[in-house]
Amino acid sequence: MPAQLSWGPFTIQTGLLAVIAAAVAAIFAVRLLSRLYGAAAKEAADYWQNAAFIVMLVWKFGHVLFAPAVVWQRPLALIVMNGGTRELLLAVAAAAVYVLAKIRRGRLPLPLFLDLSAFGAVAAVFVYACIDRETGAATSLPWGLTVSDPEYRYHPVSAYSMIVAAVVAALLWMRRGAAGSGELARIASLYMGAGMLLVSFWDVPAPTYWLLSAFQWRALALAAVGIIFSARVHNKGERS
Repeated sequence: MPAQLSWGPFTIQTGLLAVIAAAVAAIFAVRLLSRLYGAAAKEAADYWQNAAFIVMLVWKFGHVLFAPAVVWQRPLALIVMNGGTRELLLAVAAAAVYVLAKIRRGRLPLPLFLDLSAFGAVAAVFVYACIDRETGAATSLPWGLTVSDPEYRYHPVSAYSMIVAAVVAALLWMRRGAAGSGELARIASLYMGAGMLLVSFWDVPAPTYWLLSAFQWRALALAAVGIIFSARVHNKGERS
């Protein structure tokens, strides 16, 4: 995928377009699901929409916090530069603080918010992978993608991510009646974590820390959250 996309005189970075489209898709998905569950769900959707905007803004301009001199030395860089993993983590933390404060003040059920968030996050992953398409490690499989030399093919890891997200989204939609119990968040964290961990083994090799890359550790942690939730649900079922 080219680093930039152009329409006549207009040019936008592919990564930025993917983030914006993913945020819009997440907001739309949360709004869609919230229509099934009354006023509390609509309030949660409002919080989620604001949180999505916070993530976008902090991710885009968060690098100013670490290098404030760029404001007066290279002001145009504020438009051109995007954030990295550091800014993304900061953005998620800022959005989490906002959401927790709102939930605590408005007494919104946390499981309901997590279920709506799970549906929106899966939609965001699907749209992001659809736009910012990437190739992974070399392969001889017939569905491998060629980049410049037709003799070499590479795993379409973005397509794999889209498949994982689509399957999980279907599972969530089939279980949409359980929204508000934390069930959708459990399903999304377990299967998205496991699925993305599987996809990562076909990606371009990255530096490892204790046998796994940073992305693999994050995917494993997400799957572990789902496993913990599943164990709690199982234990409650046995006690009842």
